[in-house]
Amino acid sequence: MAQWLRQYRDLVSLQLRAMRTEVWFVITFQGAMAAGLVLGMGYLMPEVSRRTATYLVTGTAAQSFATVGLVMLPQVVARGKALGTLDYYLTLPISREAYLLALVTVVALMAFPAVVFCILFGMWRYDLALQFDPAFLAVAVLAVLSLAGVGVAMAVYSPHQQVTNALTQLVIFYVIFFAPVLLPVEQLPGLLQFTANFFPPTYAADGVRATLTDLPGTHLVRSLLAMTGFAAGSLALSSAAIRRRG
Repeated sequence: MAQWLRQYRDLVSLQLRAMRTEVWFVITFQGAMAAGLVLGMGYLMPEVSRRTATYLVTGTAAQSFATVGLVMLPQVVARGKALGTLDYYLTLPISREAYLLALVTVVALMAFPAVVFCILFGMWRYDLALQFDPAFLAVAVLAVLSLAGVGVAMAVYSPHQQVTNALTQLVIFYVIFFAPVLLPVEQLPGLLQFTANFFPPTYAADGVRATLTDLPGTHLVRSLLAMTGFAAGSLALSSAAIRRRG
């Protein structure tokens, strides 16, 4: 275990140094995207009630976590495939799981400032008084891990980097408009309400709302348990994809 932890620490450090020229750009871009979504969706509605604003702000935060696992991570892996760095790491005598978690950690660290900015900006824009439950940190970690495996598998099995990029945009489009992330589940058609039970973003959004608001109908324990199960399956899927690759 000590050796695994050392490998993980060194890999995180190595990945951060490798991405040092783009870290601030990614942080700024993610923050601008989150702020744009909070503002833009508000402009589409003639009146934004406090409940709607709360769903919009917390949903955008949850969507940012989904972006880490379903957009940023697969694009990093796909770029590594294209440049040959992924194959290089897979030739080293290191734990594949430590390498995967290092990648997840790095992209999550780059995205987390945007989540904080999104919440603060939304509170200011819509005059919201959100609370903070320490369980939010557990929600954040599990939200990213529950989707990371899907993103890694998408990148590993895609034949080209362009295919991966197209798939990530398609998936995040679904999360924004067809999942109960930015809007209550009861506003979705019956079929989408049913399928939402089988997708991690549903529970990530519920967990974010349960730890930041007093909205009725949230189920923090259920969401944490569901995301834990999704995270275990997600890591197993990504590990299998990487091991097959290398």
